Amino acid sequence: MTSDAAPPRRFIARPSGPDRDFIRRYRLVPGMGRSKADVRTTYDRIAESYAQARVEPWPEVVDFITDIPAGDLVLDVGCGHGRHSRPLALTGHRVVGVDVSRRLLSIGRKSTSSSNEFRSIEWVGADATALPFPDRTFDAALSIAVLHHLPSRDDRRLALAELRRVLQPEGKALVSVWSFDDPQIATRLGGPPKSPDVEIPWSLPDGTTVHRPYHLFREGELERLIIDSRLQGENFFRSGGNWFALARTNG
Repeated sequence: MTSDAAPPRRFIARPSGPDRDFIRRYRLVPGMGRSKADVRTTYDRIAESYAQARVEPWPEVVDFITDIPAGDLVLDVGCGHGRHSRPLALTGHRVVGVDVSRRLLSIGRKSTSSSNEFRSIEWVGADATALPFPDRTFDAALSIAVLHHLPSRDDRRLALAELRRVLQPEGKALVSVWSFDDPQIATRLGGPPKSPDVEIPWSLPDGTTVHRPYHLFREGELERLIIDSRLQGENFFRSGGNWFALARTNG
């Protein structure tokens, strides 16, 4: 399933103006609480060290990519510096990477700008709950380690509803979130989490600790969100401390 032969930048709706203009508009998105803005601030702050530490694509994503026909237009929500956008481009897909972190997007652009292999990637500053694209734009989508950063269930449901809106009929998506009972979470917190809403520490090279907000998902929680957003769940599984959903839009 291929939506069009044109490069993404020819037909997607990008926020106009430089990134700083988008960031100002992002702060004014109706209903956005402070904790949601803090996610962007946090990832802007840790962008350089995060990009250096998160390089290899997840094997679950690699498996998903192999099932997407070359030439398809793929949305990577929460793309960051392009950890999964790059392998998508290398396998012949047209990619639109979306993130709220201006600094992570900048790192992604700079790391791919000198190579023709990555010219099919379009980098867009946008919020997962308000995607700036027309309905039925994309053939497939990724939302890897994104939903658990959104501060409320309504935000998480809205992000999935937006994913459904911009996917073509029969378009498919791979969604992942962190699991509440992942032993590594207990290690990072110094004990089992007492609540699904936690702050996970990230250490910067200068020794500063930055806390990232997370909502940890219990078993069945992601499935209920998928159903509520009117996506069709095809497979739900756990791997590496994450819950995954392979979902599809109705034809």
